[in-house]
Amino acid sequence: MSLIWWLFPLLCAVLGIVFLFTGIARLLRVRLVSGLIRVLMSSVFIGLSATSALIGLTLVTYNALTYERAVMLIQFEATSERDFYTVMLTYPDGVNRMVSLSGDEWELNARILKLQALSNIFGFDSAYRLDRLYGRYEDVARAGDTNGLSLSPEYGIDLTDVSVLTNNWFSIEDTRYGSATYNPMRAGLAYKICMTQSGLIARPHNQRTADFIGTPYRPDEGCRI
Repeated sequence: MSLIWWLFPLLCAVLGIVFLFTGIARLLRVRLVSGLIRVLMSSVFIGLSATSALIGLTLVTYNALTYERAVMLIQFEATSERDFYTVMLTYPDGVNRMVSLSGDEWELNARILKLQALSNIFGFDSAYRLDRLYGRYEDVARAGDTNGLSLSPEYGIDLTDVSVLTNNWFSIEDTRYGSATYNPMRAGLAYKICMTQSGLIARPHNQRTADFIGTPYRPDEGCRI
């Protein structure tokens, strides 16, 4: 967030204090009009300082609680076999991995360490560890026809390591659980997977995907990859 939300309240507070003391000094010298004007100006600047500081704190809180970071980009291409797709996985560090999935939907699972909201505000973000990527069918009659793969363990953190921090330092941990996101799987579709403070979400990475799943395409929204 811009420093203006911290510098402006500080400047207003300094001006408010200056006007307050100079106003009191003038009142003590029985210069009532100029003294009252300065005291009034002091209250205005102190009020501006408090208001802008509150706005800045609100923005910091909002940004911390709605923060998203990139997990991976998933892109699908058709193969010669029906319901089989070549899947390109692109991680935030630029590493690519090519896999194959079958079905008409995909599902990505991860293990989540959710932190307390106050911890998020102070700069500690919830953690994740990728688990599995599945191909599946929307039709429950074919629910057993799933296929998938384990994802590389180096993406995300080892949540057991965090126990040293959360158990022995101070209580920043909220809970641990599994999180999953899924969407249609078709040739030409692409999704960016983001980690929020509470779990995984998928956003369309191109207009075709947004049109297919019926959601607005906002390329500047959410995480970037």
